[in-house]
Amino acid sequence: MIKENTRLFVIVSISACLVSCADQQSREKEVPEEKPVVRIYSGNPFYWECDGKPTLLIGGSVEDNLFQIPDLKEHLDLLVSVGGNYLRCTMSSRDQGNEKPYEKVNGIYDLTRPNPSYWKKFEDFLRLTCERDIVIQIELWATYDFYHSPGGWAENVFNPVNNSNYTTEESRLPEIIDHTAQLKINPFFETVPEINDNKPVLEFQKDFVDKILSYSLQYNHVLYCIDNETNARPEWGEYWSKYVRDRAEETGKSIFITEMWDNWDPTGGNVEGVRQQEHATHPFLGRSKVANTIQAPGLYDYIDVSNNNAQNGEVHYLSALYVRNWMERTGIIRPINNVKIYGGTIYEDYTRDWAGSYKDGEERFWRDVFAGHASVRFHRPPYGHGLSPVAQHHIRSMRMLTDSLDFFNHAPASELLKEREPNEAFCLAYRAQEYAIYFPGEGEVKLLTDPGLHEMRWLHIRSSTWRNPEEVTDPAMIATPDNDQWVVWIGKK
Repeated sequence: MIKENTRLFVIVSISACLVSCADQQSREKEVPEEKPVVRIYSGNPFYWECDGKPTLLIGGSVEDNLFQIPDLKEHLDLLVSVGGNYLRCTMSSRDQGNEKPYEKVNGIYDLTRPNPSYWKKFEDFLRLTCERDIVIQIELWATYDFYHSPGGWAENVFNPVNNSNYTTEESRLPEIIDHTAQLKINPFFETVPEINDNKPVLEFQKDFVDKILSYSLQYNHVLYCIDNETNARPEWGEYWSKYVRDRAEETGKSIFITEMWDNWDPTGGNVEGVRQQEHATHPFLGRSKVANTIQAPGLYDYIDVSNNNAQNGEVHYLSALYVRNWMERTGIIRPINNVKIYGGTIYEDYTRDWAGSYKDGEERFWRDVFAGHASVRFHRPPYGHGLSPVAQHHIRSMRMLTDSLDFFNHAPASELLKEREPNEAFCLAYRAQEYAIYFPGEGEVKLLTDPGLHEMRWLHIRSSTWRNPEEVTDPAMIATPDNDQWVVWIGKK
C-alpha cells in the first residue's frame, strides 16, 4: 500500500513546485554576473580552458563533500592563495553532522520535501567557488552513502525504512546492506530501464538529480561525474549521462560528463607490474574499467582515472601515460582528470596501506601532470594530503612551474632522458625549445637537446622557491642539487 494518499501527494507537490519557482527566481538574482566558463581547450583538447584561457586544474581539500563543512570560505580562500582552482564535490551526507537532502516529517524522511539547509549549503558552495574561479567536479551519486559504512545505507534517505514514500516491497530495495560496494551491488544502482526498470525508485532518483541541476546548471564552472568509483553495470552510468545531458540541453547548456570506475588498472593489463584489486573481493573488475569511458565519446566528454593513483613509482607513470597515448590513438582527444590523488598516510613502521604513503601522494601529483593529464587534486585525509601545508607547497610549486613555461604546448617526453633509472626523472618538452624535468628525489640524467646556449632554473618544490638562473652551453647531464624533490626548467637562450 502506498504510504501517502494521492490527494495529499498532489497538494504537497504543487506547494513544493510553487516554493521551487520562488526559490529559482531568488537564486537567479544571486548568481554572480561574471561567470567563469570551463570548456575543453580548443588549442590542445588534452586540457581545459577557463574564461577562454588554457589552465591546468590543481587542487586539494579537507573533504570531498566540501559544501558541508562550516569554514567553507576560509578553505576556498586558502586554496586560491596557493594557486589552486579545482575541487571535488560529492553529493554526500554520510559524515557525522552532515545535513541530509530531505526533511523528516513525523520522524521519517519525505522525499518530496527537500531540506532547505542542505540545498542552501550546496547553493553557497556553487556561488563561492564561482566567485573565486574554482572549477568543481560534481559526483551525483556518492557510492559509499549506499553501502555498509558509517552513516551509509542504514541512515540513507532512500532506504525504504527511512522514508515515507515507498515500502520495501514497492521499492524492491533492501532494508539492510551488510556488504561492501565492491562485493555486491545495491539494487539502488540497478533501477534504470536497461537493468531492473524500477520506476517507483527511479522517479525519486530523477527528482534528486533534477534538484542538483536546478542549482548547478545556473553556473558554467561545473564538470559532472556520475558516480564515485562505481562497480555498477555500465548501463547505469549511460542512463544518467544521457539524462543529465538532456536536462542541460533543455536549458541551452553545454556540459561535460564522465564516469569514475573502481578498477585500479586503467590499462587493461597492458602495463607490466600494474596493481589490481583481488577478484575475490572485487568480482566486477571486468566491467568496472576506464575503457567504458574512453570507448564512449558520445556519452563521456572527459576521462577520470582517479583510481590509477593507487599505482606506485614508474608503473604509475606508465599507466597514466598509457591512457593518454590510448586517447591519442582513438583520434578523439579529451582531457584526463585525477580528482583524487591518493597517498598521505604515515605509520610507525612506515609501511603502506592501499592508498600509499605521504611520499607516494606527492610523487603521483607530479607524475600525472608529467604524463600529460589535465587535472590533479589531493584526496582528503587520511587517504591523501588534502590541503595540508605539504599539499599547499606542491600546489603552489605546480602553478609556479606552469606559469613559467609554454605549458599547454608541451607533451610528455621522458624518452629524451638517457641514463635514467625507473622513477628517477620525468620530462615535458616543447619541440627543442623548452623542457621541464621532475625529480622525485636525488637524480642525474642526460637530456638530449640541440646544441647551443640554454638557461636553467631549479624549483625547490617543498619550499616553492626558484633558484637563480644558470647559463649552460650544453645541458647534457642534469643533476639535482640534493636528495629532495625538484623541478628544473630548461630553455634556449
